[in-house]
Amino acid sequence: MELKIIHTICPCCSVGCGVDLIVKDNKVVGTYPYKRHPINEGKICLNGKNCYKIIYHEKRLKKPLIKKNGEFVEATWDEALELIGNKLKSYNPEDIGFIASGKCTNEDNYALKKFAEALGIKNIGHCICNSPKVCLDKEIASIDDIENAEFILVFGDVFGINALIGRRVIKAKERGAEVIAVDKIEKEIVKLNSDEFIKVNDFVEFLNNPNDEMVKKLKEKNSIIIFNALTKEEECDLAYKLAEKTNSKILPIAKHCNTVGATMVGVPALNKDEIINLIKSVKCLYIMGENPALIDDKALKNVEFLVVQDIIMSETAELADVVLPSACWAEKEGTFTNTERKTQKINKVVNPPGEALEDWRIIKNLAEKMGIDLGFSSIEEIQKNF
Repeated sequence: MELKIIHTICPCCSVGCGVDLIVKDNKVVGTYPYKRHPINEGKICLNGKNCYKIIYHEKRLKKPLIKKNGEFVEATWDEALELIGNKLKSYNPEDIGFIASGKCTNEDNYALKKFAEALGIKNIGHCICNSPKVCLDKEIASIDDIENAEFILVFGDVFGINALIGRRVIKAKERGAEVIAVDKIEKEIVKLNSDEFIKVNDFVEFLNNPNDEMVKKLKEKNSIIIFNALTKEEECDLAYKLAEKTNSKILPIAKHCNTVGATMVGVPALNKDEIINLIKSVKCLYIMGENPALIDDKALKNVEFLVVQDIIMSETAELADVVLPSACWAEKEGTFTNTERKTQKINKVVNPPGEALEDWRIIKNLAEKMGIDLGFSSIEEIQKNF
């Protein structure tokens, strides 16, 4: 029996906690919180504890699939890439769309962006879903700043959804910080860990008319505004304006492990409506690591040619003309950039199943099949560009 412990980064949210995967006879059998990691400090949430289970999901994709007469049949990589390449060549660039993912690495998203540029495709983005948009021109707080705050204003449930951020808020509260939580939904875990809970019907209305006492505390104390529930552009803009007005620090919490990274490498961040509009505007669509069928499967059914590159047979993959099997985060090297814009290395722990490949490598192979040189042949060469 061979037992190994390999350090990597949890893929469950954008906090970026360190996690150790326990490997027994070349199979991941469990997790252990990385004791010396500066973000989670040896703690782990339930999602993080179970993060390894996706590796052995019953719907893991292992071979390329091509849909023929309404049924998927296994194909070679050569056959699948040849078909996709020929189809991409048959469409005008304005009729092609690419969807990247905040669940894929920086290297994967960079490769897809470069491929889109090589083809002259401008219809590209990644879905932020119910998540704050990443504003790269705005200065944000660090996770360490939370513990040093004297006054904390929270929009949403960071205690249940982003437990290790919630833990920092609780530690600050134990040191004497005042915590006010604002949300549309009442949750006991939020109320229990706050000095005051304010239920609102509309975040915009609240942010346009914050009470004088709260504004005074934000101004006079070492304050921080944290949010994962402000998902509309107007809501986020008002939160940033409140922070600027009161000289408070601000920390938006993105949903996916690499939402921030995907944005920073140059893939536009799109909300649900914008993603659906992208889908509706094209005839040929290439999706990497996302499942927009959960938002609107009707729009996808109207796409003439659909390629899905993913780790499992998702609802979106079921609708595809070609499905390509990709490696999950524990089966490849790369980097994630967390919500405080800290880039961290993920490590390959086990091999991907069957013929699955890293996302960036699939894109590189497809480009080469089409006679396109993307300018890199290894992950190290990609990393030199960001």
